[in-house]
Amino acid sequence: MVLAYIVNNSSRSVSVINTKTHSVIATIPVTSPGASPNNIAITPDGKLAYVTNNQIPINNSVTVIDSKTHSVIATINVANGPSMVAFTPDGKLAYVVNTSIEGFTERLVTVIDTKTHSIIATVQVGSAPNSVAFTPDGKLAYVVNGASNSNSVSAIDVKTHSVIATIPVGSLPNRFAISPDGKLAYVTNVTGDSCSVIDTKTHSVTATIPVGNLPLGVKFTPNGKLAYVVNSNSGGTGSISAIDVKTHSVIATIPVGNPSDRPANIAITPDGKFAYVDTLSGDVVTAIDIKTHSVIATIQVGNSQSFSFVEFTPDGKFAYVGNSSNGTVSVIDVKTHSVIATVDVGTRPASIAFTPN
Repeated sequence: MVLAYIVNNSSRSVSVINTKTHSVIATIPVTSPGASPNNIAITPDGKLAYVTNNQIPINNSVTVIDSKTHSVIATINVANGPSMVAFTPDGKLAYVVNTSIEGFTERLVTVIDTKTHSIIATVQVGSAPNSVAFTPDGKLAYVVNGASNSNSVSAIDVKTHSVIATIPVGSLPNRFAISPDGKLAYVTNVTGDSCSVIDTKTHSVTATIPVGNLPLGVKFTPNGKLAYVVNSNSGGTGSISAIDVKTHSVIATIPVGNPSDRPANIAITPDGKFAYVDTLSGDVVTAIDIKTHSVIATIQVGNSQSFSFVEFTPDGKFAYVGNSSNGTVSVIDVKTHSVIATVDVGTRPASIAFTPN
């Protein structure tokens, strides 16, 4: 049974949804004082969920949940501003990014042993780190340092938990993705209107790709041949830049959203056939046919304000969309591109993770 774990930011809880019935089967309070949960990841074996709680200076912690019992089994105090957590492919380690917020500046990644739920290392990186991901072989972690005085990516040797390279990229780097073969990383540069291409063998930028205005997210197709970049385009209609990974060139630009409701997040189906894009403040998900780079459906969902997500179930049959203003999750049938269920969760759903098949 595949479960969806939803972090509810304002109600300080995690909702557990059975994806077969699209119903909530458990609600787990995140009871640490002052906790403001914002991100979640689940170990590759599906046994544990880690939730980051970001509330300076009251609470900076990670809540550990046992997915079998849907209960909190540990709380790990970390550095200021934990904003993202990711697991190594073998699930033995969790890397937590500690971001600068509310006047507090952290330049740290906290490394946690998932067997003991204890901190085993802290890694100094650049200013305002905002995202982390591992190469498929688990040997390297890449951290985006988003502050204007950094504009870089830190490459970390996972064996030694040490920075082995600091890679300058474009202006205000935000999100990045690692290609399925692990050879490349694409980094979006928000105010640089570009995407930096990093060779993970040499830790160097090999290309800079002009994309649309204010690029946010980026995702590779499962076969690694294409990358899709979300351009939020302040003041205008947003778009998706479709990039040929072999040539690092934009081969299509797909308009998405409108000037008052710009694209935010993107997900790609496991079979690589469709991309779904949600919007920053609206109630629409756009479905794109990746073969033709064309919009094939616009799907009405609930309303979102600043917090939102769109993710596919592991089998790719359904998409789950967070509606932060409504406190609901919309479930979309990918076969028909239509909403088949609306699930009440907590207040301001902010992040989602699925257990594996």
